[in-house]
Amino acid sequence: MASTTNDTSKTEHEAAGTDETDAPGPEMVLWTRRPVCGPRTEVIDRLSALAAREEIGGFSVETWPDELAISEHTEHGSVVEQFKEFLLWADEHDRSITPPFERRTVSPLIGQSRDVLTLPIMCLAVYEDGDLRGVYPHSDGGETVSVTNYLDDCESDDGVTVPGDS
Repeated sequence: MASTTNDTSKTEHEAAGTDETDAPGPEMVLWTRRPVCGPRTEVIDRLSALAAREEIGGFSVETWPDELAISEHTEHGSVVEQFKEFLLWADEHDRSITPPFERRTVSPLIGQSRDVLTLPIMCLAVYEDGDLRGVYPHSDGGETVSVTNYLDDCESDDGVTVPGDS
């Protein structure tokens, strides 16, 4: 896997022989903290297998920091925007993404208080035709649907489902 020094780096994993314009299924983005190891590499392997079988249109891996300050001047503006997109999706679909996303105010002894966002170890975003269709993990009432739960469903006999499909 390619490694860069930017916490919002992107590593593309193209489906073998698959042209994104002819994507057979949804596109997925795995957001993860560094280092990318352990269970995170298992998820990448599972996504690679789905892409190789052309059950998904492809996927990419993005990294983000453990936490970040939410402000107009953050160096992680794209991550803050992604979080806002995830919040909007959750609100529109009567889901919750807190936890694993946790927002809190930090009040240092000296200086101003600031809002801090703690990011999950991994999060899977599912897109169809460029539209966000699912965020994992999320809670639906009392039930939490994790990244691995969603991938288990994708690997079942029913195959990959796009969230929201009937």
